[in-house]
Amino acid sequence: MKLIKPHESEQAGETVKKILFITTHLSGRGGTETVLSTVVRLLVEKKYEYVPKIFVLGGSTDKNWMNDLPHGESRYYKNSMLRNMAYFFTLIKLLKEERPEIVVGLDPLVCLFTNIIRKTFLGRYIIFSWIHFSLFHSNVRANLIPKADYHLSISSGISRQLSDLGIQQDRVFTVFNPVIHTVQTIERPVNGTTFIFLGRIYFEGQKRLKDLLDTLSHVEGNWTLEIFGDGIDMEKCRIYAKQLNLAPYVHWNGFVPRPWDKISRATALILTSAYEGMPMVLAEAIARGVYCISADCETGPEDIIIEKINGELYPAGDLKALERKLQDIVNGQTLPDQEAMKASLGKFHLDQYYLNFTGAISSVMSAAPLKD
Repeated sequence: MKLIKPHESEQAGETVKKILFITTHLSGRGGTETVLSTVVRLLVEKKYEYVPKIFVLGGSTDKNWMNDLPHGESRYYKNSMLRNMAYFFTLIKLLKEERPEIVVGLDPLVCLFTNIIRKTFLGRYIIFSWIHFSLFHSNVRANLIPKADYHLSISSGISRQLSDLGIQQDRVFTVFNPVIHTVQTIERPVNGTTFIFLGRIYFEGQKRLKDLLDTLSHVEGNWTLEIFGDGIDMEKCRIYAKQLNLAPYVHWNGFVPRPWDKISRATALILTSAYEGMPMVLAEAIARGVYCISADCETGPEDIIIEKINGELYPAGDLKALERKLQDIVNGQTLPDQEAMKASLGKFHLDQYYLNFTGAISSVMSAAPLKD
């Protein structure tokens, strides 16, 4: 067996460690890509402590998000058995070539494969999981996550889920997700109410746009809904809106690469998800002074929404509670000062996030030997 030794490079007179972010196939348009690119860009800009690289097993459909970042990718196979075999052998080659001190797996399968490879080839690296979805929803193989040594959690809810998997508290670091500072403040309309929905279009499933349409069919007054996003249920949702006689009030903008550049006025953003990991659309909205109404789903919103300061939570699935909140806004509810709302995101700002993220990794690297 060949020993996979760690690689250390010298930069500005200091020893820096190589950190390899490994994920499976991505669309290139999601929140995971946004967070990953932001974090890697931060590490690149700091130019000390860590040398980062992204590797996408199966590649990214849209590659623009990582074009200016150190990255690599492999071929995607439709057959799941062939795909997983390709992932495994690609990882062997990758780890031998890159010789990282730290592997950050964004998919439970990566945690499993890098653990097996470390044992088989006597690799010496620490494995962190960094999962961006609720662990007990979607197709997340939660039973594989404990194969990582430590865990970067993006929300308080996911930290609780990791505990439910039997992972010790001292191996979990709640780092949240970063929000890029913006000077943009989106004006509130003077006449009428403009609601915003921003995300993938799922009739039910995760995003539950049906819940929002059903609720708005009972909200009276002068309001419109601007929807930004696309998805497999776009046509189904359009037809349903017509059936509810909402067509004149709902505007479908489709996928927009930089939606906040297109939104000139907004009263509130609405999130009706059944589950999330850390819904950064809420933080992005609040960073621009947009009030948020969100389902209090299992992970994420509780960390972002501060009641009546930057938004409100309602029990997930309780459409009567959502209706009351939306009707109050249409009726002229006084909303908080926009600058105060923007200031409420302190723990997500880039400088604080960098300290959270690197502090977690540094504390492990200083206390734990590289794993064999």
